[in-house]
Amino acid sequence: KLQPRSHINDIRKETIVDILYKTTIAQREAYLYLLVEHQSSPDELMAFRILKYTCNVIDQHLKETGKKSLPLIYPIVIYHAERPYPYSTDIQELVDAPRELVERYFLKPFQLIDLARIDDEDLKRYEWAGVMEFALKHIYARDILPAIKKFVKILHRLDQADGREFVSIVLEYLMARGAIQDKESFYRLINEQVSVDLGEKVMTIAEELRAEGRQKGFMEGIEKGLEQGLEKGLEQGLEQGKLEVAKRLLMEGVEALFVAKVTGLPLAQIEEL
Repeated sequence: KLQPRSHINDIRKETIVDILYKTTIAQREAYLYLLVEHQSSPDELMAFRILKYTCNVIDQHLKETGKKSLPLIYPIVIYHAERPYPYSTDIQELVDAPRELVERYFLKPFQLIDLARIDDEDLKRYEWAGVMEFALKHIYARDILPAIKKFVKILHRLDQADGREFVSIVLEYLMARGAIQDKESFYRLINEQVSVDLGEKVMTIAEELRAEGRQKGFMEGIEKGLEQGLEKGLEQGLEQGKLEVAKRLLMEGVEALFVAKVTGLPLAQIEEL
């Protein structure tokens, strides 16, 4: 069963008609994407454009269905010109790299670096990349200081190898996102085993983070106060509303005990009205 959805675009003053058919293949949702281009000259990057169109269709499908699986898209291009289409329909032909590398890596499963599966000693072998990966791996620890001690020597070597800015960024990340239980020991560790200059910079960064924390806490306090004020106002409004309902019921001759049950107000308060 095909459900066509079509629209016409005007690109470079040339008409493009694309029709998207929703169908079922092997009992799963799929799409047939039909593209008709009224162009006087062929597009050498057509394969790449088809890839972009396909991704757009998939993105729209995910938004509409809320699914986490991708549909099959089968693109079809109808080309009509005075001369046959001269370019490849294989997007791999557009990649400027050795063919064997393109076939091995392009549009293939991405390379995953799962830090949880890599031993700390292996990370130390790759000092520049390893330091950042080490920080990322241990950032959720209850106390990241023991982990920092494991690669503090590497931090020192990188600092001596014109990598002070890089080391500073790593340490700032650790201070901003990680939990350091004994901050004085942390400052002393950096000052004594990495460099004094970097230790002073770390202290400055720490002061800035504390200032930001105070500002954040201040704003959070204001927001909480506003929230509590709103809740209190609603409670007061509800209470006043109950009193108005009770008064009207009493004016209609309804018994005080029944009014107390309906409004939830104390009987003594009802009798005082």
